[in-house]
Amino acid sequence: ITYICYDNEAYMNTGIQRSGATPYGASTTTSPAGNLSFGEDKPKKNMAFIMAAHGIPYVATASISYPEDFMKKVKKAAETKGPAYIHLQQPCTTGWGFKPEHTIKLGRLAVETGAWGLFEIENGEFRVTYRPQERKPVVEYLSAQKRFKHLKEEQINEIQEFVDNQCEELGI
Repeated sequence: ITYICYDNEAYMNTGIQRSGATPYGASTTTSPAGNLSFGEDKPKKNMAFIMAAHGIPYVATASISYPEDFMKKVKKAAETKGPAYIHLQQPCTTGWGFKPEHTIKLGRLAVETGAWGLFEIENGEFRVTYRPQERKPVVEYLSAQKRFKHLKEEQINEIQEFVDNQCEELGI
């Protein structure tokens, strides 16, 4: 059985509410940016690592902006004996606040900044499947989305530090 988690980082089809997959700082209808809040105040859950911790034989992350990587992972998942899980990041034009023609660009920026890492865990063995030649600053990714427009420099720096630490842990 292969489960593909289609992640647009909030409950988009019911009104853009925050979820456990909503990234820190994002503004949603239930974690709005305003005088009393700057948006989501917790980092998103790393569902791929949660699944791997439960002993799933094949776990991977993917992006719709890297279709070749995604298809290789779907093939591996289908060939896996036992359950497989793929966590697919999908930018949402409405919830993220960008024009539809920028969908692929935004997915690529997520990966190129390290905000979304591409990796797989096969029978407990971790492997990065794509490393940007040179990571871009996370502000390029954040500033392309309306849901992060309210962030101040201090908060953007916090997010950059979080992404840097995440990339170091992943070996990106």
